[in-house]
Order: sequence, then C-alpha cells, then structure tokens
Amino acid sequence: MPRKQRYRRLQGDSAYYPFGARKVLRQKQRRHARLLRWVGILVLCGAAALLVRQAVFRGGQPTPPPVPATAETATQETAHRATVTVRPATVDALAGQGTAESAAPEQQPTPLPEAEILPQYRELYAENSDMVGWLRIDGTDIDYPVMQTPGDNEYYLRRGFDKLYATSGSLFLDERCSLGPDATANWLIYGHNMSDGSMLGQLDRYEDPDFYAEHPTFTFDTLTTPGTWQVVAVIRTTLGADEWPYYTFFDAGSRADWQRRVDAILDLALYDTGVVPEYGDQLLTLSTCGTSSFYTDERFAVLAVRME
Repeated sequence: MPRKQRYRRLQGDSAYYPFGARKVLRQKQRRHARLLRWVGILVLCGAAALLVRQAVFRGGQPTPPPVPATAETATQETAHRATVTVRPATVDALAGQGTAESAAPEQQPTPLPEAEILPQYRELYAENSDMVGWLRIDGTDIDYPVMQTPGDNEYYLRRGFDKLYATSGSLFLDERCSLGPDATANWLIYGHNMSDGSMLGQLDRYEDPDFYAEHPTFTFDTLTTPGTWQVVAVIRTTLGADEWPYYTFFDAGSRADWQRRVDAILDLALYDTGVVPEYGDQLLTLSTCGTSSFYTDERFAVLAVRME
C-alpha cells in the first residue's frame, strides 16, 4: 500500500482516490474558505472605517471656523438683494492674462505671511498650506475649505484636508485659476456630489428658484480677502455637449472672448436671476456631477459674481 504522503499524487482512476486525494482536496477547500473569511473581515473593517471617517470626522475635513461678526452682518444685509450693481469696465482688465487653455503654474505658490491671512484661517493654513479659501452656503451643509495643488490638479479628488484617503475628497480650485494680483477671470471650484449631502452634494438645491430667492448670495473667502458672491446662473449640462463649456473657462484674452464665454453659460441657465455680470467683474463657478453617481457625464454648476 502506498504511503500516506503519496495520496495527493494519486489520480482519479486510483483505488485510493476517494480516501487520499479527496481528503487533500477538502483540506485545500477549508484553507480557501478561511482565507476568504479573513479577506471579507478585512474588507468590512475597511468599509466601516471609511464610513466612520465620513460620518463622524467629516471625511477628514476640519471644523468650520467661526464667522466673524462683521462678515455675518454684511451677509445678512446683502442676502435680500436680487441683483448686484456691477462696476463698469474702464480698462481692459483681463487682457494679457492668457487664454482658457493656458498652462498651469510651473512653480508652487510662495507661502503667505501669517500677517496677511485672515485670523480665522491662520491655524488651518498652518496645518495645510494647500488651502486657498473657504466656501460657505447658507441653507446647505456646504461649509468647507477649498484646496489647490498646481501640478497635481486632482490630488484632493479622494483626499481629505488631512491628506488621508476619503471617498468624498475635498473641494479644490482648478490649477489654472489664480487668486493673486493677476487673478484669472473665472475661478472654478470642483466638489463631489455625495449622496449623503457632503461636499457639493446639496449644491443642486439651487435648481429650485425658491431656494435661490431665499439664498441669492453665498460666501467664498480667499485666505486674505472675505467675499460675498451673487448667484448669476444655475445650469445643468453634459460633458461634450456645449460649444463653449463652462469647465474650460478660466480666463479670456479679450472682451469679446469673455462675453462669448459668459453668454454661453447664461444661455444654459435654468431660470433668469436678473443678474448680468459685466466685463471686469470677478466670476466664480461651483461645479459638481449632475447626480450622486461617481461615474457620470452630467454636470451641475452655479456661476456667481463677486459683490463689491
């Protein structure tokens, strides 16, 4: 009789197959089952950790800083305004700043001196110097820092403020946008449309004209300058569907180019806000997916103009 060690090499036509090879096969199956159980446990633990991080720790986002009393008062005083008085363009304010297809900055921005940063953002900037501002929209849970990483535009697509993995990612400013003295015509901020309402998951509330009537303005502060913004247009579109897509509008080489870009956005507006920006005004676009699905060509965007 062959030794026990030889059972595993027996073939199916052997008389010892039912007793030797089948035993080895069952041992392998048990090992595979144990391995699958451990893999399942690890996957569930990872998913649970991500859920806790998202629900309890805001997906790695910091606690919103307190709103300064002066900024809060100004917001309340201007919230009821349905239109904004835009300043006339007396100079070619946007000429010579490049085109929408201009390349991203080659160098990393120089860190800002602490004295130039608004007090409520100094501690956050010290934690992460990628922060360039803070977006807050009343009537929603949108109250987050805005990041920017020239040279790696989608760095925060799946990272929180703490730079660790987060399904919801962070709000981030396109690398082709400049907030400095040579500011680009349009600042484009991206964020995921999360099903739990985080990030820009509640931006589509602006699809309802009644919500707009109650919240015609919101705040976006850069690190150095507080800002109140008046909603100009609310649009819903699809990637590749427009001749002049809003997501390619960062700057303009001339007044005609700027006007063509703005008119293309206004033509897609879901309703008329009565606000028409003029050449030379600073614009801001908030962009997210049209649905809460991660893989979709739909886009929902809100165009706003800074109030003077």
